Amino acid sequence: MKHSLLGVFLVSVLLQACSSNRGVPEAPPEPEPRAQAVGNVQLKTASASAWPLDVGIAVFDQGLDNRSEGARVFPTVRKAESLLIPVTLSSYLEDSGAWGVVRVVHSNDVFMPLTLDGEILRADGAVLELQLRFRAADGSLLLERIYRDEALLGDYPVKPGSEPFEDIYRAISNDLLTIASSLSDERRRTLQRLSLMRFAAELSPATFARFVTTSDDGRHSLASFPADGDPMLLRLSRVRRQDDLFIDAVDEQYADLHGEVQGSYGLWREYNYELMRFGDDYRISAAERKSTARRGSYAAMQQVYTSYRKVKMQEEDLRELVKGFSGESLETVLEVDDGVFRLSGSVQDRYQQWRQILARINALETGGQLPGTR
Repeated sequence: MKHSLLGVFLVSVLLQACSSNRGVPEAPPEPEPRAQAVGNVQLKTASASAWPLDVGIAVFDQGLDNRSEGARVFPTVRKAESLLIPVTLSSYLEDSGAWGVVRVVHSNDVFMPLTLDGEILRADGAVLELQLRFRAADGSLLLERIYRDEALLGDYPVKPGSEPFEDIYRAISNDLLTIASSLSDERRRTLQRLSLMRFAAELSPATFARFVTTSDDGRHSLASFPADGDPMLLRLSRVRRQDDLFIDAVDEQYADLHGEVQGSYGLWREYNYELMRFGDDYRISAAERKSTARRGSYAAMQQVYTSYRKVKMQEEDLRELVKGFSGESLETVLEVDDGVFRLSGSVQDRYQQWRQILARINALETGGQLPGTR
């Protein structure tokens, strides 16, 4: 008898929660779009020029401090998305065939001719909205734009090798391709050289700072460049290749993590999309009822809760899979000149360790001083 009364009481409480819109995972009010959807987009391709430029795509800002009112955000998932989205985007840039090397990097601290960074404004399975900035090594802003794409019912379930928001990635790739096509070979060569000398100036300021000038507004320019065949330039190029070893190793780790989490992420997006659709349908049907109609029902509550359970289960799966995304549990092993270096900690920490190692190697070879020493 007690169990029966308890069951009635629990059902009553759940129905009241459903009726009063508390405790039910209904979709939040639809945030105002910050841009028009990109629509159907075809990926443009082009042959790389005589001076193909490398591109670094920095891990995106999670956007947790600048989210739209009412937007549903799962911090665990958003943390994964800040890396998943750049890795996905890099594959579309590579497919365009217009670039040199496309790398996903941990931050803009990596000196490359062109860098792309962004912030996730919305990512919930139904809408993907990104704010992107595309910069050159000289500090000039080549593009700043908000991109938005909306999923359709036919985009789910996510098929292997497919992407519900492929149009947004194609649109971004096409815009970057248009910008790259507008750069002259002379500008491309300058950006390549400038990124190299900015790297060198940080590695060994005493030797290379004179090659780069920086204005008050943060713009960088190439003051001069070592002559071809200069031993100093040859040593610098070799050190830069060693720096690329680290960047490539981290890029591969990002790609591996992307592959591990992609299946669960696709399911999470599908469940979240379904939950949002049901929430919208439920609110519409509730608004159409007469005011005397009973609000909520056990069946409606059960359907919402079932969808919610699926979302939470996928979130838990993602929580386990994305632990490595912080980089704390990963180790980077690099071999340089028969020496093996093991770097640990966050990606930022590992990169700082690696830069210090390269600075020491350069100082030993040239008899110069380490940065920050006299």
